[in-house]
Amino acid sequence: MTETSGLTAAARIDLVLSDRWVAYPQGQTALQRLEELLRGAQRTRMPSLLIVGDPDMGKTTILRKFMRGRAPTFDAETGRSQMEVVAIEAPPEADELRLYGIILDAVGAPTPTRRAMEAERAVHGQLERLRTRLLVIDETNNLMIGTGAAQRKTLAALRRLSNTLSLSMAYFGTLEALNALTSDPQIEGRAQPFRLARLANDETYAAIVAAVVAHFPLRMKSEVDSAFVAAVHEIGGGSPGKTFRLLNAAAVAAIDSGREQITVESLHAEEVVRHVRTAMAMRRSARARAAAG
Repeated sequence: MTETSGLTAAARIDLVLSDRWVAYPQGQTALQRLEELLRGAQRTRMPSLLIVGDPDMGKTTILRKFMRGRAPTFDAETGRSQMEVVAIEAPPEADELRLYGIILDAVGAPTPTRRAMEAERAVHGQLERLRTRLLVIDETNNLMIGTGAAQRKTLAALRRLSNTLSLSMAYFGTLEALNALTSDPQIEGRAQPFRLARLANDETYAAIVAAVVAHFPLRMKSEVDSAFVAAVHEIGGGSPGKTFRLLNAAAVAAIDSGREQITVESLHAEEVVRHVRTAMAMRRSARARAAAG
């Protein structure tokens, strides 16, 4: 039991489903790599980072954790604002002007024109005014969508931003993001890749599962033994996102049902498993059943 296990069911479910960071080695290493981009003085060739992984590998969670506490600051003595890190989501397809508009929107500035040259000038002015050091771009794989010319223009725009303002870049995306960036040799040469892999069923994974379960405001102890951990790993496939989503769903079901604990049996319940089931997995299962029948 935890200090919050005496709350109402609704309040405890809110706690289970609230955003929280669960420290695990791969995620901590990614955060460390991001912090390294902000070290030292700005220089001509700033380092960049590319964090790639399949869906549910924890990319968005890592990005949100990194951005916590990074709100713009204001120096009353100098009268200047600073936004050291600007985070955006890439446009849905390669588009230089939309990229500039998204950056300007992220810093609270209007897009002044429909002309890319003027929008670029506005972005440079805003990021220089805010003394931005790092531009974070999520869903970088979107830059693979669109014509070849549009892709080249958008990547060139990112390269100019980095070169002109001595900006570091942090790119997040699926493996398609790696393909997008390697099409520009200068960006590829600066962006160190960091791949998020599936977690192995080992002592570290068991510790992660135990830590998550211990946090839940349940009124009975859940036995997190090797069979429990193996079941979580099998259902979640070693994916950090699916692991946490599965455990959250199991905790909510335990509260809703009044059982107040998670068991290996409850992990396999349909009301729990459906939260991590994907359309692709359903298609594979259907094909397997059809082949067997």
